Amino acid sequence: MNETATSRHKTRGKGSLAMAAPWRGLFGWEPGSRLLAAAITVALVVTLDDWNLWIGFVISFGFAHYLLSFYYARGRIASLARDAGMIVPLLGLGMLLALVVFMRFPLEVYFGIHHACNEAYLRRYQRREDGGGGALPAARGLFHLAAYLCILRADPHVAVIPEPALWTGLLLAGAALAHQVLVAARGDADGLRGALNGSAVEWLVLMAVGASFLVTMTFLQLVMYHFVLWTIVPVPLVLKRGRGAVLEYGLLTTGSLLLFMVLTVLQGLGGRADLAFWYGQFYLWSYVHITTSFALSAAHPAWIVQLFRLDRAPTIR
Repeated sequence: MNETATSRHKTRGKGSLAMAAPWRGLFGWEPGSRLLAAAITVALVVTLDDWNLWIGFVISFGFAHYLLSFYYARGRIASLARDAGMIVPLLGLGMLLALVVFMRFPLEVYFGIHHACNEAYLRRYQRREDGGGGALPAARGLFHLAAYLCILRADPHVAVIPEPALWTGLLLAGAALAHQVLVAARGDADGLRGALNGSAVEWLVLMAVGASFLVTMTFLQLVMYHFVLWTIVPVPLVLKRGRGAVLEYGLLTTGSLLLFMVLTVLQGLGGRADLAFWYGQFYLWSYVHITTSFALSAAHPAWIVQLFRLDRAPTIR
């Protein structure tokens, strides 16, 4: 038995609960990237006090995010186009897109589902937690969605849900997640400590819910956080692919951001009317991005992954 295994054995023998310090997991890449994205978002919110400038930045980051997501999923898109068995699922996806657009389904809620799936499934696939299809990722997804809705409880599109229902949902989702974490702890080499440290991102989400009592957070602020986060998250994967991949990712990210900033930020300096077209396009392509992600990203429940025959290894975004 090597030194690492021996120390783990001793730790579990003393009782995992005593060593279950959840903050130890806050120093990993997953929570660290969230903290960095939050810091950048806060800096942008504080710095960009002009509404037109702020909305221009949000739209620019959004379009860059959407463009790169399609670029890095181009292989998957070509595969879907060649697969005759995907005709019916893709027609269904097209009907879903038409429904959410023409029925004007609240983007605030639709995005919340997308963000919760990203947090619960994509990073779980990267870690192969529960194979991406078990109860733990599902519990995480429900928790992230419930927390997201509670943070945006003052938003008009979320306020239609009675606030007691929002908090009850968060409480139930938290209880379900806690139960699944305890179940997962039985099979974790580090016991409860490892399971809790693996939930470091959820501890940060709870802190964000608490912060929402002190500072009102808006939908576009959370959207900007999402865009910044998923600009940062792929970096370790890109670095593993070598210098060429790093150069490509850096040039594509920087170039697309600059392009859309020229089109939106500079135009927005002329007034809100000048941004009306881009704001409408931003909403439309947000619906397109979220809907197509069901077929392009493994960051979803197992039945969706199986429906679209997605590879277990997710795309870069």
